[in-house]
Amino acid sequence: MAGVTQLCYLGLSVSDVAAWNRFATSQLGLQVVDEGDEGVSYLRMDEYHHRFVLHANGSDDLAYIGWQVPDAGALHALREHLERNGVAVSSGTEEECTARRVLELIKLQDPSGIPTEICYGPMIVTQPFIPGRPMTGFKTGDLGMGHLVAYERSLEDGVHFYRDLLGFRVSDHVRMPTPGGDRTMVFLRCNARHHSIAFTATPPLPKRIHHFMLECNSIDDVGFAHDLCKKQDLPIAAELGRHPVDQMFSFFMGNPSGFNVELGWGGRIVDEASWRVHYRRGGGWGHEGLANNPMRR
Repeated sequence: MAGVTQLCYLGLSVSDVAAWNRFATSQLGLQVVDEGDEGVSYLRMDEYHHRFVLHANGSDDLAYIGWQVPDAGALHALREHLERNGVAVSSGTEEECTARRVLELIKLQDPSGIPTEICYGPMIVTQPFIPGRPMTGFKTGDLGMGHLVAYERSLEDGVHFYRDLLGFRVSDHVRMPTPGGDRTMVFLRCNARHHSIAFTATPPLPKRIHHFMLECNSIDDVGFAHDLCKKQDLPIAAELGRHPVDQMFSFFMGNPSGFNVELGWGGRIVDEASWRVHYRRGGGWGHEGLANNPMRR
C-alpha cells in the first residue's frame, strides 16, 4: 500500500495572530502571504502556497496535521485502506479544499484524537519565497516541511496508526530518562527525512504538540536565529546541541502559543536499502534546558 509521502502543512489555533506573524517572520524567517478570511493567516517557507495556517480561535495548540500523497489514486486507495481497518473518514468540502489550497483532501483523527488531513495537489506558486529575515531558506522539497513531536496516549496505538495504516516506517526507538521515569519515544518517517513525526505515550495533556521542527539550508541560519533570540530576550527552551537519532544541530525556542519550535540544520537522511531500526538510550550533546522535559530525546 502506498502511504503518505510528506508532512505538507500544519494548522495552529492561536490567540494572537499578529504576534505569530511577527514571530514567524522576524525569528523563523517565514513569509506571511494571502491572509485569506478574517482570523486566518498563511505562512510560507518554500514554493508551496503555505506550510502553516494560523486560526485565531484562542486555544494555542495544534489544530490539525496535513499529510500529502502523490495523486488522487493514492488518496482514494489510502482512504479505502483506512475504512477497511475501521477508521472513520470524511471528505473535505469544496470550501475546505479551497482554504487549504489543495485539489482534494480527506479528514480523520489519529488514536489520540488529533485532527488529521490527507491531501494531494497542493498549490505551487511561481513567485519566489521571500524570507522574513536574511537567511538562505529551508530544506523541504520531497522531505516535506519538517517534523513535529506530538503527545499520544498509547505508544502501541500510535505506531499502529502511523505505520500500519498511513504507511510510515519506524526509524528509531529511544529510551529516555526523565524526571517522571524512563519513557520510550518512537520516530517514524514517510520519506528520506529521519522522521516526520515522533511521539511518546503520555496521559492527556493540555496541548497536543510538544514542538515542530524547521530545517534550515545553512548552519549560519540557525546561529543567526539563536543570536536574535538572545538579543531580543526571547525564551530559549533548549540551547544549541545535536540529537543522536537524526543528527540535527539545533536549538529550541518558545513561541507565542506556549509550545516549542526547533530550528535546525544537518539532519540525517535515511538510505532505505541499508537502514536498520536502532534502540537507543539518550545521548547527544548540548540542548541544556530540555533535560527536564518529558519529551527529551
